[in-house]
Amino acid sequence: MSDPVSRKPWAAFAVMCAVFATTFLAIRIGVRDGASPFLFAGLRFSVAGALLLGVLLLRRRAAWRDVKRLSPRAFAVSLPLTTITFGAMYWAEGRIDSGLMSRLEALGPVVTALLARALLGSRLPRIAWLGLGLGVTGGVLLAAAAQGGQVEPAGLGLALVSVVAYAAGLVLYDRLFGPDDDPMIVSALQSLLGGLALLAAAPVLEHPVWPPTAPAWLALAYLTIAGSILGHSLSLVVVRDAGSVFASSWLYVSPPIATALGALVLGERFGTTELLGTGIALSGVYLASRRVRRVPEASLMAETSGARPASVRSVLSVRSQTRSVVDLPTADGISIRDG
Repeated sequence: MSDPVSRKPWAAFAVMCAVFATTFLAIRIGVRDGASPFLFAGLRFSVAGALLLGVLLLRRRAAWRDVKRLSPRAFAVSLPLTTITFGAMYWAEGRIDSGLMSRLEALGPVVTALLARALLGSRLPRIAWLGLGLGVTGGVLLAAAAQGGQVEPAGLGLALVSVVAYAAGLVLYDRLFGPDDDPMIVSALQSLLGGLALLAAAPVLEHPVWPPTAPAWLALAYLTIAGSILGHSLSLVVVRDAGSVFASSWLYVSPPIATALGALVLGERFGTTELLGTGIALSGVYLASRRVRRVPEASLMAETSGARPASVRSVLSVRSQTRSVVDLPTADGISIRDG
């Protein structure tokens, strides 16, 4: 039998990492060209969600009864995972560099580990606590370097809101959905409903503006087709063929690519302190993402009345008594996060 490592979908993984890395640059280009953040994000996710849901219905992967059954929970999880996360991210990218945004977003598993420890009963081994410490240290260095580069504090604050909201959404997802819920349908509904919520919030939180420029339209098309549809599809291929832990290793590949692209295309700042902070933060992410033990489900769910799923395991993780924090599902149904 051949080595499983040799069968990993390296080509799909490489393209996925490149797509996820470039989404931060595309967001920055669109916002810099004058697109209002909530309108920009809302158009992307509502269109992508509608297209994906339409394909699922046409191919009979989903039925209207599934849509009706899953929509209330999908809407609940779309608020932190899509509306707040990407609303804050798009706003932040109007104030901070795309490379910095990608490096801060890579700290997501660290925040998720802390919330999973507090809310899901995950027991972190000592090595994971070391990872959390390194992640926080790296994040502080990145923030300090950004401040030295005269970055707006509001931009850093919005970036952190994005990271925390996404981590909270992962934990909520784990409580609301079980193995019997199709992650593709949930993903489509979450994107569509979260996008519509962003569009509804746009007139309230900003003056909606869409610039009639080629860069803005190209950025929107790229984010919708490449970021939300192609990247999503490739991530499912990688998870299917190699597992979610391997797929989540994009976190160590995409931030350096995003940083290099930001420096080359937009002239963004990247110095020694940023390099050191990035290295420490990614080391922390790696250690914090190691496998952690979960408390028995019976004790975790004893207080429920049966309305929640019988299992809080990830729909795509191996059904065992141990799992990694990075096995928690995300906006794309797996632990994959792009810009």
